[in-house]
Amino acid sequence: MRIRSTRPAFSLALAALAAVVLSAQPTRIAAPRPAFAEPSIAPDGSEIAFVSGGDIWTVPAAGGQARLLISHAANDTHPVYSPDKSKVAFVSTRTGGGDIYVLTLATGDVRRVTFDDGVEQLDGWSRDGAWLYFFSSGRDLANAVNDVYRVAADRPMKRRFAWV
Repeated sequence: MRIRSTRPAFSLALAALAAVVLSAQPTRIAAPRPAFAEPSIAPDGSEIAFVSGGDIWTVPAAGGQARLLISHAANDTHPVYSPDKSKVAFVSTRTGGGDIYVLTLATGDVRRVTFDDGVEQLDGWSRDGAWLYFFSSGRDLANAVNDVYRVAADRPMKRRFAWV
C-alpha cells in the first residue's frame, strides 16, 4: 500500500493563494479627519473655544493655530466663556455622569462646581459672571425631567432656579 503525500498539493494551493493576495491592489483607507464640535465664541469675539477628541481647544477667530486648553482622560465638552473672558465653564465626565467645572484662564486652575448624579447640561453665565445656569434631571429620578438650576461660579453649591 502506497501512502500519498498531500504536501505537494498543499504547497501548490498555498503558492496560488499567495499569488492572488500579492497581486491584489491594497485597499486604501481614508486618513482620519479631526472632528470639531460645540464652538463657543469669546465675548469680545477674539477667539473660539471648541471640542475635539474629548478635549477643549481654542483658536483665534480670525484663523490661525489652535492650542489645547483643557485635556483630561475624561470627556470634556460644551465650553462657555465667562462674560469677562477670564474663565471657561465646561462639562466633564471625570467624576462620572457629567458635572460642571470652571477653568480660570490666568492660572489654569480647574474647579468643580456641581456635585450631582445626573448629567448637567451647561447653558450659560449670568451677565455679571456670578452664576452658571444649567439643566439637570439628577433630582427628578422618577420622571427624568430636566429642571433649571443655577450655581455660583465661585463656590460649589447647587440651587434650584425658579422661573418668575
